[in-house]
Amino acid sequence: RALQMAGLAAAPRVTPQAFAGPAAEDEIAEATADNPGVEPSPKARQPAGPPLFMYLMAACAALNSTNIGFDIGVGSGVAVLLQQEWELSDRQVGMFIGSLQLMSALGGLGSQAITDRLGRRMTFAATQTILLTGLAISASASSFGVLMVGRAIVGAAVGVGFAIDPLYIAELAPAAHRGRLASWPEIAVNFGILLGFVSNWLFSGVDRAISWRYMMAGGAILPLVLLVLSIKVMPESPRWLVSRGKVDAAEAVLRTTHWESEDVKSIVEAIQREIQEDEQGQHGGWRPILCPDRATRQLLAIGIGVAFCQQINGSESVVMYSPTIFKRAHVATTESSLFAVTMLVGLVKTFFILLAAHYMDTVGRRPLLVFSTAAMTLCLGSLAAATALDCGWLSVVAVCLFMAAFSLGIGPITWLLAAEVFPSQIRAKAMSLATFTNRFTAGVVASSFLELSEALGGQAQYFGLFAGVTGLTAAFAYLVVPETKQRTLEQLHRALGQGRRGKLAPATGP
Repeated sequence: RALQMAGLAAAPRVTPQAFAGPAAEDEIAEATADNPGVEPSPKARQPAGPPLFMYLMAACAALNSTNIGFDIGVGSGVAVLLQQEWELSDRQVGMFIGSLQLMSALGGLGSQAITDRLGRRMTFAATQTILLTGLAISASASSFGVLMVGRAIVGAAVGVGFAIDPLYIAELAPAAHRGRLASWPEIAVNFGILLGFVSNWLFSGVDRAISWRYMMAGGAILPLVLLVLSIKVMPESPRWLVSRGKVDAAEAVLRTTHWESEDVKSIVEAIQREIQEDEQGQHGGWRPILCPDRATRQLLAIGIGVAFCQQINGSESVVMYSPTIFKRAHVATTESSLFAVTMLVGLVKTFFILLAAHYMDTVGRRPLLVFSTAAMTLCLGSLAAATALDCGWLSVVAVCLFMAAFSLGIGPITWLLAAEVFPSQIRAKAMSLATFTNRFTAGVVASSFLELSEALGGQAQYFGLFAGVTGLTAAFAYLVVPETKQRTLEQLHRALGQGRRGKLAPATGP
């Protein structure tokens, strides 16, 4: 629900707690819970997972996130080849890399209006069309200016794509399985990055003048598939249908994604109540965010602060410049072996994001966040030392451990935490602001890597600087961020109002 209200998410990536508050799933769960002396509820008798069709639709939506990840990953290899082939300056390479993130920040700002106007299904189709247009322009570009036009179009599509995937899954899935399914886009992004790295490696043996074009053109395969699926197979979101007064159509969709034992009419009624609450929450405009009370101000600082911390640690530079980092560290002598080493980073990143999906709900958000940022600080320090000492393979180990720490904590937790701490009345605008802050920071960090490294005297100094910055984010996580697992917004408000911040007492109930 939080992502739907925001119309934004990079990230996002949420579990059922992200939809806390007077949400429909709570009411439905209460209505169908077992009671003494009463026949077991239909919910208790239904299978453990949702219908197969729901899994298939979640996979279709996650395919869009795979596209996004591919565009991020493939750019790292294309940048290396283009700098040599076109003799690009460090500033131009930075513009090429950073433009994707900067444009995605702008695209994300308009995503809510687009998804509400076109509907979720047609937003998928429109996004793939825009993405294909940008890829065609980029892959066929004969000048840097044309290449940047294509890259900007791809970035705008990426911004909308970050929003629509978890939104569509959250609105389509049964409440009991929403959290697990809504984590699929985060996993898909990392898998897409890995595919981008693989594409770089596969085409590294081709003539450099055209290999980068093949790398980028390979990104058109999945958008074409999703374009057909969105038009021919994927149903519209029930929530969007209800908002347009198409209740019968919404019930028909819900019957394909829920078991027959579930009360579809009750779900639709709960959706209608949520829509009314959302509309009432929009009347306050930006005043609740610009002039909040003390507890709300602290919650805004936590949510937006963590979104900022996720990117200010230099993670975007490590991912998108990993071939450049390894090349300057003399890890490999050929482009093929260089891209093969980069694939290792993608494998590590994907594995640990799968691990995090389990431990977020068992260990908690705050412990993982503190551990993640502290470990990233040590890894960046090690990377700085390895670069200074010219220890190539130690650089590879440091980068892999850095991405493991990122994926295990601050990477997936950022958007879950933001969705859990923002009050429902301001959640839409607060999530928009947090997402813009996150993507804009990512763009600035990514675009400035080469020039800032040069200005500081080398990569060792750059990573040393960001080790210090990441240490500050670890302090922020430890001193400011509270544990949100199994806590209501009211509990957070009370604790923050009493100045307890991150030192919240253990939850005494669900």
